[in-house]
Amino acid sequence: MTGPPSESSSSPARTFAWVGDAVPRYQSFHTVADHRDRSRALAAEHDHVAYRELGETPGGEDLWAVTVGEGDRAALLFGAPHPNEPIGSMTVDFLLHELAANAALRDSLDYEFVCVPVADPDGVRQNEGWFDGPFTLSNYAQNFYRPPPDEQIEATFPIEHEEYTFSDATAGTEALADLVDEYDPAFQFSLHNAPFGGCYYYSSEALEPLHDTLQSLPEEYGVPLNRGDPENHRNEAFADGVFRLPTFEDRYDDVADGDEPPQEALLGGNAYDYARRATDGDPPVQFVVELPYFRDPRVGDETELDRSRETVIREAVAERRPLVTELRAAVAATVEWFPDTSMAREVRGVFDWYAEEDESRLAWAESEDETDDPATVAQQVEERYTWTYHLLTNAGMLLRTLDHAAMAVDDEAARRRLVDAKAAVERVFTNHIAELQQGLDYDVVPIRDLVAIQARAGLVCLDYLQKKE
Repeated sequence: MTGPPSESSSSPARTFAWVGDAVPRYQSFHTVADHRDRSRALAAEHDHVAYRELGETPGGEDLWAVTVGEGDRAALLFGAPHPNEPIGSMTVDFLLHELAANAALRDSLDYEFVCVPVADPDGVRQNEGWFDGPFTLSNYAQNFYRPPPDEQIEATFPIEHEEYTFSDATAGTEALADLVDEYDPAFQFSLHNAPFGGCYYYSSEALEPLHDTLQSLPEEYGVPLNRGDPENHRNEAFADGVFRLPTFEDRYDDVADGDEPPQEALLGGNAYDYARRATDGDPPVQFVVELPYFRDPRVGDETELDRSRETVIREAVAERRPLVTELRAAVAATVEWFPDTSMAREVRGVFDWYAEEDESRLAWAESEDETDDPATVAQQVEERYTWTYHLLTNAGMLLRTLDHAAMAVDDEAARRRLVDAKAAVERVFTNHIAELQQGLDYDVVPIRDLVAIQARAGLVCLDYLQKKE
């Protein structure tokens, strides 16, 4: 039992500060096998914990869930919906073990916790090369894997909207959809992270009384709140670092433009899209905590620069454009020999997406009055460094794909072309990683701190929502 007496269930605003001391001092991320073994062992140790198989992935990995707690409402927690994001799996594992052992915490939360530590085991396996470190920008990027959008869990939930339908769910998506159907959760905790930046949140509804707590929480652990424009400049902000969770309808409206949008641009919904259609009563609250592995204090710096936001965006896009061009050229020269793997399928089109996204960002900056205002330091770091590093992680996937193709091809001329392309991409990759390391004032966030932030943010929301009803 870990929680102090002062944090009783009658407290109007528990912050669960004790969690920071309860989280183990992890030195590495658990592998898929580690998580599965730990879940099974936990269920074997406690009668009030249940382990259940949910099926199997195309790669032959088990899908599983663990349940604990006997509350009147259900909370669905799932880690690694994107397989390059293992922080959430560690958080789910920690919360499972804490809830199993800590009766006071369990009794103070009127929930049955339905936990999926690893939603995409196949994908996580392909990221395990960096789980033991060294935790550097280069090593992470060279061992990075993320599947194409049509194989991602939070993009392939079944959806029907106007005349559009999507039903091609992944194995992990189907397993989560079945749990939503079975438990009708009141709260869904989808756990994500980014390689670099600061902390920020998505919520399906404004949780205004919690905004101050959520904003200050990461800074207790030296992680800055991201005050730039993480992911998409069109996201609606409830508060600094707290954004409305985008819905399928948002994406539909973005791409429809009066015409029937193509399926490859939309795919399916996220877990919230599915749950609010599948449940009979009120839709759940879905909450997302995004965290970085690497931090630079400037991502939270709102000091104004002597250049407009439009200028900062234009400069960043101009700096990135030659890199994107070289990566697209490498793909075009070698794509005919790519293997039939999910990694290769993603690499085929991902640099085209970056080119389009940069041009869209630039067009937005040139057309909106708000971008005439001075840019902040945080916005400059987001534009110049964070987006460039995201691009380089995909260059790491291109290197792995070229290496795989070169080892598999029989034709000597083709092999030489692949080897030459890999050498060219390696030079570009190495040079840009060096530039980022020189321009960034970054360090590695301890895994323990990342888990503490996610766990506390989730518990704060759960506690608030049960008292609100």
